[in-house]
Amino acid sequence: MKLSAKARYGMYAMVELAKSGEKTMSASELAIKTGVTDKYLEQILAILKKNLLVTSTRGATGGYSLAKSPDEITAGQILRALEDNLELVECIHKGCSTNGACNCVSRNLWTKLYMHINEYLDNVSLRQLAEDNL
Repeated sequence: MKLSAKARYGMYAMVELAKSGEKTMSASELAIKTGVTDKYLEQILAILKKNLLVTSTRGATGGYSLAKSPDEITAGQILRALEDNLELVECIHKGCSTNGACNCVSRNLWTKLYMHINEYLDNVSLRQLAEDNL
């Protein structure tokens, strides 16, 4: 599984917000810290806001901040917000592409791997990522 640039940059931005504590950060500030263009980062932050992971404040001192404590946000929540579903193969929930019903002998393998990945990601808090404490 290869994560998109959107997921990686979103994770970087969330870690920077966690490191900032209660401080609001502008998209420009975050863009500099993450190495992403302002415009692309704004798109990512809009997705994170829609998924209730960040909040935004308008005005001269406005910007973005975490919607919850870094202890309450998991890597799984962030990645699922930015990636459609983290499924390794299409047949996990949709069935096989050949006829819609999956008789694939390896479907159980992919399903269990998917479950383990999500379980792990849901047990890693944003605080742990920000403190590099895994």
